[in-house]
Amino acid sequence: GNILKPSLDLILFTSQLSRSLGVRGTILLFGNYYATVAILRAVTPAFGRLAAVEAKLEGEYRAGMGRVGREAEEIAFYDGGVRERDILTRAYLRLIKHVNSIYKIRIAYEWTEDYVIKYLWSAAGYGLIAVPLLYTRTKRSLGIQTDGEKAFRPDDAIAGRTESYVSNRRLLLSLADAGGRLMYAYKDLLELAGLTTRLYTLLSSLHNLAPLPSHTVEAANVILLTHVDVAVPLQTTSDSLSDESEVPNPSGVRPALPLVKDLSLALKDGDHLMITGSNGVGKTAVARVLAGLWAPQGIGADVQRPVDGPDGRKAIFVVPQRAYMVTGSLLDQIIYPNSYPEYLESGKTEKDLMEILEKVFLAYLPEREGGWTTRKEWRDVLSGGEKQRMAMARVFYHRPRFAVLDECTSAVSSDVEGRMYEHAKALGITLITISLRPSLMKYHTHLLTLLGDGSAGWTLARVGTAEERMGIDREIGSLESKLADVEKWEERVKELDVLLSTQEFVK
Repeated sequence: GNILKPSLDLILFTSQLSRSLGVRGTILLFGNYYATVAILRAVTPAFGRLAAVEAKLEGEYRAGMGRVGREAEEIAFYDGGVRERDILTRAYLRLIKHVNSIYKIRIAYEWTEDYVIKYLWSAAGYGLIAVPLLYTRTKRSLGIQTDGEKAFRPDDAIAGRTESYVSNRRLLLSLADAGGRLMYAYKDLLELAGLTTRLYTLLSSLHNLAPLPSHTVEAANVILLTHVDVAVPLQTTSDSLSDESEVPNPSGVRPALPLVKDLSLALKDGDHLMITGSNGVGKTAVARVLAGLWAPQGIGADVQRPVDGPDGRKAIFVVPQRAYMVTGSLLDQIIYPNSYPEYLESGKTEKDLMEILEKVFLAYLPEREGGWTTRKEWRDVLSGGEKQRMAMARVFYHRPRFAVLDECTSAVSSDVEGRMYEHAKALGITLITISLRPSLMKYHTHLLTLLGDGSAGWTLARVGTAEERMGIDREIGSLESKLADVEKWEERVKELDVLLSTQEFVK
């Protein structure tokens, strides 16, 4: 409505004025349009870009406020309140400075716009409507009657000119009003374009994400990786899609340095795998490929994963490092990602949930927190160990065929951790564990070690094999050699103590 009606008025009033102004007036009228638009376009700021920057700065400030709310306890432990306040203050001042600059630019522009439309345009318009009176010499405008029987009456000519001038003046005022409303709508459209630019950037980024390859197939009862390069997927570019390089890239993304190169393994039911290695070698990246979050890369890369069972049993269930607590009741924390209606359809009862909590040593939670339907901010209520044990409770609730555990028990004691692993194996869950704890090795049948020497290499061994025993023997020998030097170092410490005591006595 803000564009259609002014545009229609502009067309109707322009056509009506053109009939009265004649050819010269019509040419001058469109010349006036062109000059007005040229002036306003020259002085119009980039409202779209300004609106986009304002949305970006406002988003940064809101994100900072949300970050402080989420990480309040960690910030308090570090005594980082002053630092966070400075960060938020700078973000707020950047936003306010930009908003104030927009107001200043808007005031100057609106003054210029009003002056051009209301005064310059109107002044030029009064000159336009005088064109028929000053330059048009028709018999009727001069008051000459074509009928010879009638006498010359100059009053009729003056009245006709006056009527034409007043009518054109009203049309001109209406035309100026329509033009002004159209320019205001144009300014609003520029601001809207700035906001839609932000949305377009988001959507284009989502569309440019590398799609999962079509050659990834689903197997019946096995997880199979063949010649997979595990690397960070990059955004799709037109160059990567059109460039015909010698080495094909099946994922359609720019090549990146692989974290793990040419990984091939097969896991069946009961083949419990432990993935270990130093920090930053790509252990979690392997879990992302297994879960289907990252596309496998490399020539001939292929991934096969089992499908969910007809009874609703999940094929693969991933537990990340940071335990996620959903908004809802205590019951919702256990059944996540299922909803309450799905829980009712499953036929499970609160007694079953209590048995699950007993297995993860959280049976005290319903009584302590006020029942199963209590709604709290569980992220803040539960401790780190409780949140990790709650994540394991979800594994026991869903009972998937394969469970990928990404260091999800690092805050749990070793004895409780071992009991939970034993219960998971008793439920028929095949474990794929990412951990640095050697104590968990006994719960697995295979060990995948990612080398941290920069070669993106890896080794796969079966737990309990001669190779593993040789490795353990080498580690035991190294420890024994270090223990043999203990007596020597103790004697050296005693000598240093004697020297220090002698120096103190001299002083």
